[in-house]
Amino acid sequence: MAERAGAAGGGNGHCCFLRGTLIRTLIVAFFAQVRSLAVLAALWLLCVSAASAAPPAGDGDAYRLAPGDRITVTVIGQPDLSGDATIDGSGAIAVPLAGTITVRDLTVAECQRTVAQRLADGILVNPTVIVRIAELRPLYVMGDVRLPGAYPFRYGNTVRAAVALAGGFGSVDPRLPNGGVADFLAAEERVRQLALQRRILLVRQARVEAQIRGQTTFTPPSFADDDEETQAIVAHERQTFAAENAALREQIDTLKGQKPHLDEQISANSEEGTAGKKQLEMIRQQIKRYADIYKQGLGTQNNDFQYRILEANQEATVYRIESEVARLRIEAGDLGFKIQQVQSTFDRQAATQLQEIQDRLEDLKVTLPAAIRMRDAKLRYAGDIASRDVKHSITITRTRNGKTDVLDADETTPVQPGDVIDIQTTLPGSLVSNSAPQGGAYANLSASRSDATEQAH
Repeated sequence: MAERAGAAGGGNGHCCFLRGTLIRTLIVAFFAQVRSLAVLAALWLLCVSAASAAPPAGDGDAYRLAPGDRITVTVIGQPDLSGDATIDGSGAIAVPLAGTITVRDLTVAECQRTVAQRLADGILVNPTVIVRIAELRPLYVMGDVRLPGAYPFRYGNTVRAAVALAGGFGSVDPRLPNGGVADFLAAEERVRQLALQRRILLVRQARVEAQIRGQTTFTPPSFADDDEETQAIVAHERQTFAAENAALREQIDTLKGQKPHLDEQISANSEEGTAGKKQLEMIRQQIKRYADIYKQGLGTQNNDFQYRILEANQEATVYRIESEVARLRIEAGDLGFKIQQVQSTFDRQAATQLQEIQDRLEDLKVTLPAAIRMRDAKLRYAGDIASRDVKHSITITRTRNGKTDVLDADETTPVQPGDVIDIQTTLPGSLVSNSAPQGGAYANLSASRSDATEQAH
């Protein structure tokens, strides 16, 4: 009897151990779901960040990296290997553990693959790498400008914008008082840039508002002139709208697609658990019958012990199945929460972006009219000088895919990262005389003023 009591006590201890294992399994499963949710949120924020920092439509694929570009390398789940890297003169970047990687003349997509392949070579298992352009190499403006030097590149910049950044056209002859014209051109470029910013923000505002309302398309605001620049802005925002909505749908569809699979697993494990419980009940009945036989002196203690072991093993199997079913039900229940979290993250990001857009538009209500008034004042001072026929010879030295070309350009020529812009002024003999204003070039300045003012409205 004492031995049987000891065996029963051992069985109870084993059951307590199994129950403790079940509780620990449920806790581990819960925190695994929390970590999974955090990873999903991080991936979504990275996608949005990458989308907002990406170049205009087509540029991200066509543009090839060069020395001076600064890129952001993100290795998912490896913050110590992630960060910004500037491409050095040899066309390489330094990645922790991977060493120096040559990325010159690679597209962003090719750069991602190259870094991932290097990390996969004995460092990480199936690494996921995201590369985006943080800052492109600058423009270099030299020659007859007020402030020659290097200036940050911005998409949409033209030679005129680069000259404005350099303080405007400079004088190559001390007798040529062209400071007024340079001041006007700089003021005119500022008005154009502010008007362009306003137009971009208005289109972007329409896009973000449509995303918040859950629309599948958005209608951009109408403008008085539908030029190529405006069409490019609208095309870029449409591409961003489609990309962000597609990323959201993909995440939600992926989560929804897990539900049928989880339901199937729950059903199969539940049936297995039911069968296991029946088998456990049969074992217990057999133990009870054998106990009666043992009391009559017809059985052995060893056989009773074997039945007890069989009962304990079957209990462990049942508890394991029940633990797995509980974990699957928690995971299935969390799917709806995850979907809601993904949608909430998207909506919160869009609301923050909309607020930033509206704040910037409010600022432009003040800065743009002030810039127009300043430009008009500069125009009045530039009237006498603008009437003189000053010509500028402009060349651009551009290096692409390892080849350097020298291109003839004018003030409307678009520039690219790393361009070296050389301005040379041609002075007709009449400019060094005290001739009276003739009005021709002044009229051109007035016309450009009208165009910029119309864009502002």
